[in-house]
Amino acid sequence: MKSYAVVFVAWGEQFVQQVESCIQQSKALHGHDIILITDEETVLDGLLGNFSQVIRAPFEAEHHLRKAEMIKFLPDGFDVYLFLDSDTAVIEDISLGFEKADTFGIAMAPAPHYSIDYFWGFDRIMEREGIDCKGQLLYNSGVIFFKKSSEVRSVFSQWMALAQKYQHEMNNDQPFLSLAMEKLGFNPYTLSISYNYRGFGDAISGVVRVWHSHGAMPENVNEFKKAWPPRRAWPGKMAYDGEDTKTPSAGLLERVKQALRI
Repeated sequence: MKSYAVVFVAWGEQFVQQVESCIQQSKALHGHDIILITDEETVLDGLLGNFSQVIRAPFEAEHHLRKAEMIKFLPDGFDVYLFLDSDTAVIEDISLGFEKADTFGIAMAPAPHYSIDYFWGFDRIMEREGIDCKGQLLYNSGVIFFKKSSEVRSVFSQWMALAQKYQHEMNNDQPFLSLAMEKLGFNPYTLSISYNYRGFGDAISGVVRVWHSHGAMPENVNEFKKAWPPRRAWPGKMAYDGEDTKTPSAGLLERVKQALRI
């Protein structure tokens, strides 16, 4: 059987507590080894109940860029790893992510801001790296299934190098991971947004598997009779297309019907 591990990178008591909260909400993670990678200073007294391993890492980078370093500190002995941001909750089966990462090296879902070249002026950095701006997909780096293969290590190394090179121009690790894969010609398996649902009102078809938001997950997020018309979720709120005239998605179903008649 394949062996899987779940990884969190967090430092400071507040963020480690967020990780503990994530684990408590994530029944789908029960039974997996859970690894915390933290710095050498964070006091962890009373905060270690949910971790099978705690690794004190001598980070070189600061802030979110430390995510790109995690692969250096991970123990061997697992076939696939799942990195999760501290503001996630795993609420349904996620086995497909592990299976696809085992085959392709990395499995990730796209970010709501899909085009990397339109991500807060990131086109300027792409051009300086010799990458044509053609609407390449931006992946969300808050949920990453991955192996420790040589190819994946190269992606993480390139991720780190790009993030450090441009850290004074873009204080966000996410686009640099997508750019690293673009530069290396590495194609991850693209998961649906159900594996990384941000609570921004995107259409849900089926179930949400990973809720990724600091906002409260609606209690009925996975309660539905039909998958279409889709439902949409925001922190603490659910709505169905064509049923709630107060939501940003109101009238979408009717517009689709009209378009099909043309």
